[in-house]
Amino acid sequence: MVARLGNISALKDFLAFLATVRGDISHITAPPFILAPQSLTEFPSYWAERPSLFTAPAHEPLAERRILLVLKLYLASLQRQYYVGRAVKEGLKKPLNPFLGELFLCEYTDHDMTDEKPSTSTVRVISEQVSHHPPTTACYLSADKDGVHAEAYSTQHTVLSGTSVLIRQSGHAVLTVDKYDETYLLPLPDVCARGILSGVPWPELNDVYKIVSSNGYTAEMRFTGKRLWGGERNMFEASIYHTADSEKAPVFTISGSWSSRFTTFDASGKKVEVFDLSDPQNQPVPMSIKPLEEQNPWESRRAWGPTFDAVRKGDFTDVVHQKSKLENAQRHMRKQEHKEGKQWESMFFNHRDDAEVDDREPVEKLYDTLDIREVERLRGAHGLWRFDKEKEQRWRNGKGSWRPASPMG
Repeated sequence: MVARLGNISALKDFLAFLATVRGDISHITAPPFILAPQSLTEFPSYWAERPSLFTAPAHEPLAERRILLVLKLYLASLQRQYYVGRAVKEGLKKPLNPFLGELFLCEYTDHDMTDEKPSTSTVRVISEQVSHHPPTTACYLSADKDGVHAEAYSTQHTVLSGTSVLIRQSGHAVLTVDKYDETYLLPLPDVCARGILSGVPWPELNDVYKIVSSNGYTAEMRFTGKRLWGGERNMFEASIYHTADSEKAPVFTISGSWSSRFTTFDASGKKVEVFDLSDPQNQPVPMSIKPLEEQNPWESRRAWGPTFDAVRKGDFTDVVHQKSKLENAQRHMRKQEHKEGKQWESMFFNHRDDAEVDDREPVEKLYDTLDIREVERLRGAHGLWRFDKEKEQRWRNGKGSWRPASPMG
């Protein structure tokens, strides 16, 4: 109890300091006791940890139900993303800011023995920190056997709002289903960390976001935060309608809490399904990842291993020491690159400075269905990032983009 009170006191001092900082606070070092033993490069994996849900659209013949399944995947992934892989009652912790070139590679496999799909689903994940200023993470998720793929990039800007921390995201995800030649454009919601001084902070989503599809349907989500007096956390309402329908007559609606359970209804108001995140059949499957000693030195869990160990032990002095060792090595590396005139190259992704026109025609057509504010948020202000399969093959052949043998230099 004394330690917790001491941490809250230190956190108050930290917030008071942040109040003097103008603009983006992403580069500010957080107190070690609020850190999670995890880096932001792991976050894309939360989209893949229910493989049958990720691949479900490839096995659904009806277009309106395919976008319903994409929406279900989207909503089911939010709790683990925004609570940093923790239980809701535990509140959230701050993940570590990734270093430039940091990698996270894993796979998820589950068994779906239903009549519709008597097989296994495997989704592989490639995530990379492609930029440090501004901080941008790019990822590629692929269920090759099922023909479902997704790629995304997110640039985060963190600002202080009173005693809450607001993380704004720009960028988007693109999900494709080969069998139906479909493209889905997905937003990345902003999040506000509330209740920080309580010692058990929670994430809150607000605003309206849309998933738009080349199959002619739109899924519109309205997130609402907890009211000052009463109400529940993490609530939302969503509807699916024909994109061309100006009345937005719903084909399906979904409502509930994205951090616990939500219910789907058809156009007549009949209950279709209740999805409960606590249900054993809805639990994430185990991650498949190489042992630390077999990972590349640039992979997240190996590079941050000593820091993560110190966080888990609660040895905050060692947290600062181990974290600083890696961060200082990275600063030195950037100076050397500048001195030698070397240009950093991403291992798996390509960057386009001009994001005014997407080189993917289906994606560009989907932008035309959105208003200017939505498009600006999805494109971002720092160009776009796209996965390069040739770069992946070079990596697998041991000929990936040049970099030092270790992030420690």
